Amino acid sequence: MKKSLLYFICIFGFFQANLAQKIKGAWYFAVAPTWSNSFNTFNFSASSELKDSLKKQDRWRNAIGASALYGMELNNNSKLLFGLQFNNFGFTRKHENYKFMDVLHPEIGVMNDLSQTGNNYINFNYRYQYLTIPVLYSIQISGNSKKASKIYWNIGGSVSGLIHHDIRAVLHGFSAYGKNVFKLKDKDDNRGLFNANFNTGFRLENLIDRKNTFIFVQPSLNIPLLNANYGNERHHLYALTLEVGFIIKPENKKSNE
Repeated sequence: MKKSLLYFICIFGFFQANLAQKIKGAWYFAVAPTWSNSFNTFNFSASSELKDSLKKQDRWRNAIGASALYGMELNNNSKLLFGLQFNNFGFTRKHENYKFMDVLHPEIGVMNDLSQTGNNYINFNYRYQYLTIPVLYSIQISGNSKKASKIYWNIGGSVSGLIHHDIRAVLHGFSAYGKNVFKLKDKDDNRGLFNANFNTGFRLENLIDRKNTFIFVQPSLNIPLLNANYGNERHHLYALTLEVGFIIKPENKKSNE
């Protein structure tokens, strides 16, 4: 996670210094609470019992992303947004009711804890973390130039590069080898290194001073177009994000020539 954010900051700094300062518009900085899940397909003839079982085990996973975009003004009502995002997608798979000597996971070992009481389970958090370059067309659908609040509709796409993938296994009701959390490499996953995404959503902007600073809230739907991996079980991710942040519009300095 720390390395992913470091990559994000370094590439964004290069982007800021060499491109966006030359274009008229505004900066958009946000954190992005994210809820994601997966449609799963199989590289073999999976039984209906297996598919139904995995559907019952899989559930939404929440995480945090971030974004730093530049909104280039096209006219009074529309903008072109581009920049960098850190996307943290995936899903959670819950396995329950382990018995003594059951295999927990090949990278963990077997169930050897006899002291647990009640139900025991493991949440396997599948984590795919991407550095993403979005391009979004944003058009105003409510409010006017004199109002402090405006609503925009966004639509566009993005390309993503995978910077980290693992499975974070969290044990509940018991421990294994003195630990409750394991980070699994998932070597057989055959993860995809790149993806392309469809993005759409809305943005509410509200002025918070007399000039150039705004806050905004932006709920969005993100649909990767390719599989996240190419193993026997393939994950086709989708996500809802709620970007919350602020907008800084640089002052336009006109020369008196």
